[in-house]
Amino acid sequence: MEQKIDELVKSYRNDMIQSLEELVKIPSVINLESAGEGAPFGQEIRSALDALMELAKTLGFEVRDYDGYAAAVDFGAEGREIGILSHIDVVPPGNGWSKQPFVPEIENGKMYGRGTIDDKGPLVAALYAMKAVRESGLPIKNHVRHIIGCDEETGHRCIKYYLTKEKGPDLGFSPDGMFSVIHAEKGILRFQIQKERELPNTKELCVIRIKGGTVVNAVPNIAEVWIGGPKEQLEEILREFQEKISKGTAQIREGNLYLAFTGVSAHAMQPWLGENAILSMIRFLKDLPFADYKTREYFKALAALFEDGWEGRGLGIACEDQLSGKLSMNLGILNVEKEHSELKVDIRCPVHVDLDTVWKTIRLTCEKHGFQPEYWQKRPPLYVPKDAQLVQILLDVYEDVTGTREEAITIGGGTYCRDVENFVSFGPVFPGEPELAHEADEFVDLDELVQCARLYAQALYRLLQME
Repeated sequence: MEQKIDELVKSYRNDMIQSLEELVKIPSVINLESAGEGAPFGQEIRSALDALMELAKTLGFEVRDYDGYAAAVDFGAEGREIGILSHIDVVPPGNGWSKQPFVPEIENGKMYGRGTIDDKGPLVAALYAMKAVRESGLPIKNHVRHIIGCDEETGHRCIKYYLTKEKGPDLGFSPDGMFSVIHAEKGILRFQIQKERELPNTKELCVIRIKGGTVVNAVPNIAEVWIGGPKEQLEEILREFQEKISKGTAQIREGNLYLAFTGVSAHAMQPWLGENAILSMIRFLKDLPFADYKTREYFKALAALFEDGWEGRGLGIACEDQLSGKLSMNLGILNVEKEHSELKVDIRCPVHVDLDTVWKTIRLTCEKHGFQPEYWQKRPPLYVPKDAQLVQILLDVYEDVTGTREEAITIGGGTYCRDVENFVSFGPVFPGEPELAHEADEFVDLDELVQCARLYAQALYRLLQME
C-alpha cells in the first residue's frame, strides 16, 4: 500500500463529508416534465450535475459536460485510459423514512439520505481518491477519466449517449456494487402489462383505484386500493382485512373502502430481503366477489402469475446456474386508474441462462392468462473471469487495505460495467453489511466512506502503473 496516498485520503475526511452533504440535498430524481436542452432528465438532475462539476473543478480537475447526459472528470493525459463509472441520479425516496430523505442527517457515525450509498457517497469517495493520487506527486503511466452519468437508475441512456461521443475507457471499475470485486452480473429483463377496463360502477363491488410501488427496481413497501360498493359488503371486507392482514391499515372513507398493505422495501436484485406489498394485496383481492367478471379474472390471473413470490414459478421461468444462483422476479409497480391498468416487472436472470428464452416463456405464459406483455429493457449479463488481471489487482488492493482476502463475487444488480468492456464493480458495500440502496433510511457509514476512498485511491494508483 502506498502510504503517502493513504495519509492524504484520511486527511480529506471532513471535506468528503461536507461534499456529500451538499450533493444529497439535491433531489436528483428523474423528472421528464422539467427536461429541456442540456437537462434531458430534468432540472433536478441538471442541478446535481452542475454541483458535481463545480466540486470537481474546485478539487482541481478538468471537467467536460456531455449535454447533461453525463460529465467527465479528468486527471492526466498519457497512456491507457483508466475509467471510473458512477452516477448522480437517485431513485425516488419512496415510503417508510424516519428521516428527511434529502436533508442529510448524521447520527451515530452514519449519514442518512437518499443517494448516500447509491451512488453519491461512492462518487465523492472516488473523486477524493483521484485527488490523493494527483497530490501525492507519484509518477504514473496512464490517465484517469471519471464518468458520471445521469440516468443509471432508469435506463443507462446517459452512458449510451456518452459512447456515441467518445470511446469507452480501456478498463476500470464502478463504485456502485459491493466489495470485494463483482466479476459477474445477472442479465436484466423488464416488462410491463397494460390492460384496458371498463369504468367501475361504484354501486356494485368494484376496484376504483390501485396505487402500488414507485420504481420497478425496488420491492414496494406499500400498496393501496380503493374499493367501492354497497356499505354492507365494504364493512364485511373491512372485517376480513382486519382478521387476515397483520401489516396494513383499513378504513371507510367517503363511502369507499381504503386498504393499505404494508411490506418491507429492498433492492430488486435481492427481493428475498423484502416483503412485496403488491403481492400481499393481490393475494387478498383475488378472492373478493367483485361484481364484474373481468375484474375477478384479472386478479386471479395476477395471482397465478405472481403470488408465489420472487422465483418466477408462476411465470414458468424459475431457474438457476452455479455461477450466479437463482433467477429473481420483482413486481415493482401496479397502478389501476379509471379505464387503465398497468404493472411493471423486473427480472434478474442467471448469467448462463438465455434471456431470449426467458422472455419467450414469459410472453407465452402471460398470453395464456389473457395478457400481452411488452418488454422495454433487456440487458445481457456481465462476466469477467476471476483470473483477469483487473480482477486480481483489485482483489490484491482489497487485501492490502483491509487485511482480508476475499473471492470475487456475482450479483443480481446491474451497473454501468455491462455497458463497456473490461469493467467490474468495486464496492461500496462491505461484506456482511446490509444493502441499503433504494431502501428507506438509506445511509452510509462515514468510517466506511473513508475506507472506500482509501481503496479507490490505491486501486487507481495500481491501475495507473499498468503497462
